[in-house]
Amino acid sequence: MILGSFVGGMTSEGSGAVAFPVMTLALHIAPGIARDFSLMIQSCGAILSGMTSALMCVLFMKVKIENRAVVLGTLGAIPGFVIGVHYVDPLFTGPQKKMLFVSIWTAFAIALAILNSQKKRATFREIPEFCFWKGFVLFVTGFVGGVFDAFAGSGVDICIFSIITLLFRVTEKTATPTTVVLKGLNAVIGFYYRAAMMGDVSEMAWKYYALSIPVSSITGPVGSFLGSHLHRQVVAGFVYILEIAALTGFLLTKPTWQLIAVGGCIIFGGFIFFSIISKSGQYILRNIEAREKKRQNTTV
Repeated sequence: MILGSFVGGMTSEGSGAVAFPVMTLALHIAPGIARDFSLMIQSCGAILSGMTSALMCVLFMKVKIENRAVVLGTLGAIPGFVIGVHYVDPLFTGPQKKMLFVSIWTAFAIALAILNSQKKRATFREIPEFCFWKGFVLFVTGFVGGVFDAFAGSGVDICIFSIITLLFRVTEKTATPTTVVLKGLNAVIGFYYRAAMMGDVSEMAWKYYALSIPVSSITGPVGSFLGSHLHRQVVAGFVYILEIAALTGFLLTKPTWQLIAVGGCIIFGGFIFFSIISKSGQYILRNIEAREKKRQNTTV
């Protein structure tokens, strides 16, 4: 959990992005237990831990965040999580959940690579010219991320990060702390729903949680602090390494060719999807710049 909470505080991925593959692929722990542990360690129980410590660090340091992405993403993630945990999660077997996790997070790494390949791109500190359709996109993105949270313990953070950076051209300096706050908040909600409303969190997950709190509560804020000082390419490098390790770990479990094929299709589909989102973001940016230029000419 040292690595997991450190990465969770420093990047747009929660510590569950490390905990889930390590627990399921390396330690062969049931995905349901890994999911619950990921939610628990990213939230807060009797004391602060992991992503929530990083969240408090971000808030007290008054780092710029995109509040509308947090609010609308959370409003979408709550029903997404509830529907996902009751109706989507039971549809998949353990190996299928592992495949979905690795494929989706590899697609996110591709999205990050697309983002970092755009040198000297114009960015905004918040979503420009906010309107209804942009709010609706954030809500739907939050819903999809909530479904991912339901079987993997994380997902809403990377979904929102991808959309606000690729489509709305928000700078990573705003997007990363935004996703830290978003993940901490939704982890608390997911943890509460699983523990209090459903009441079937495994005893093993509680034990893992108790052991990890001391480490996670320290390294999460440290990661958040360092992430604000490191170059974005360095932070992205951590994400690439993690996803390569997760993909390699999945392949070492010797999955069936059907799972490999489906996973490959999801990764390829993710590449196409994020490429389209990036192109759409460029189109939106050009329109904003054209309107701004026209406005300046009018005032002159």
